[in-house]
Amino acid sequence: MLQKYISKILDRFGGLAAAIAVNAIVLIVLINLVIFEALDTGREVQVQVMEHEEIPEIEQALQKLDELPPDSNLMTAPGDVPALPDVPVEMSAPDMPDLAGLAMHEIQSPLVMQGLFAGRSAGARSNRLQQFAGGYGEQVEAAVMRSLEWLAAQQTPEGYWGAVSAYNQSWHQREWIASMMNEQRATRLTALALLAFLAHGETPASEQFGGTVQRAIEYLLSQQQPDSGLFVPLAAVRPEKSGEDLGVYAHAQATYALAEAYALTRAPALKASVEKGIRVISAGQLHCGAWGNWYEQDIADASATSWQVQALRAAEAAGILLPEIPAALERAAQGVAFLYKGNGIWFYRKGDLLIAPREGGPVMSGAMVLSLQLLGLHTDPMVSAGLRYMHEFGVSDWETAWLNPINKSLPATYEWYYNTQAVFQRGGSRWKTWNAKFAPMLLSNQHAEGWWLGPNQKTGEEKIYSTALCSLSLQVYYRILPSFSPPEHRAPRVTFDDDVIITIR
Repeated sequence: MLQKYISKILDRFGGLAAAIAVNAIVLIVLINLVIFEALDTGREVQVQVMEHEEIPEIEQALQKLDELPPDSNLMTAPGDVPALPDVPVEMSAPDMPDLAGLAMHEIQSPLVMQGLFAGRSAGARSNRLQQFAGGYGEQVEAAVMRSLEWLAAQQTPEGYWGAVSAYNQSWHQREWIASMMNEQRATRLTALALLAFLAHGETPASEQFGGTVQRAIEYLLSQQQPDSGLFVPLAAVRPEKSGEDLGVYAHAQATYALAEAYALTRAPALKASVEKGIRVISAGQLHCGAWGNWYEQDIADASATSWQVQALRAAEAAGILLPEIPAALERAAQGVAFLYKGNGIWFYRKGDLLIAPREGGPVMSGAMVLSLQLLGLHTDPMVSAGLRYMHEFGVSDWETAWLNPINKSLPATYEWYYNTQAVFQRGGSRWKTWNAKFAPMLLSNQHAEGWWLGPNQKTGEEKIYSTALCSLSLQVYYRILPSFSPPEHRAPRVTFDDDVIITIR
């Protein structure tokens, strides 16, 4: 009977189309036979779809048929089908960034806006602001939009924020390093600004900010060294060769931002870039499990460690399956414990090269508590102690927060960025108490144009830096799913040793 139908198809439609139809019929029959047999034995059938970069020959034939005029698909003999054009060499060059997916329309796939990032759609944002913002939801959303509009206006045509000066390799070493510092500051500012847009659910497909997000992503991709994977060369330079310690921060923040961008777009180029960045972070982890201010420096730094943890966790949440990630995250928990002083307080820096460890105060307590929460250690005694210490310290007033001498890297914005996230992840009455002071404080100190600037700060890069972090702080309500509201978990699928698996390549 099957042979009779195949003969009719061959007679009526000719070679190419008939071949396609025959293949389809054979596949359907094969699947039905396997399924029926599996049902009879009580076994499960699992179908795996394997992706290939090269399009199979049958798909090429289908694409060619779709291009023909109506009613001609089944009338064209195989010999009359023109050959497919060759792909130009430059289109398949291995070093060309594959930006496919960056300009895509909004995706409704369960791979997007899930897990840690489930609150970033318009509907989810509104719901979470109503649920967690304590009556400040509308004001918060308006303030965030003003900040994003201001940040978008500050972006350069090349896609970065900050100042970048051209340099010449023949310059004196000191001048070359000074120029590279500009590069790493621009990378850092661009990563933080991009994170602010991504936190609001903005992608290259967004109507208002799509171009801003696209240019920022492309700039960060262009800054990564193809061989080493470093986003900034000075991240690997020892402190005696450099007067600034932003390199390890910039690398982690760029990796972090691109990991979130990959989670929201699924663009292949972003995955490859994040994987390179993650390998640098993993290789630069110290023996104690923490990270230093340079990937070669053996002094553990709480602030640097927190950014590496955020990058690793974002990559994992985005579905990047590298064996280095779980191993690094497990060791990172040991690094946080290594830096712990006790009573909810962490050292800012600790290591054999230091005469005495440097205490971090409430700013680093927030960074370390958030790190532990992102590592899944919500009930660890260190978390409880750190939250209690931050609760006793409270939210710093706008004026006094900028006078904190503990951390030279803008302690006010660090405090609000880290501590607010850590308390939010805890939830409950402590969050309500915190938010009742935090939200109106930031809202009332935003400039009408949308930026924030501390009383002892200068305009320019510091204004961009503060605005990005304050915007991220105000997006705490929906940016990362709170630990007290975990995503829905499905019951594990029961499998058997003799299950039938069909792999379609």
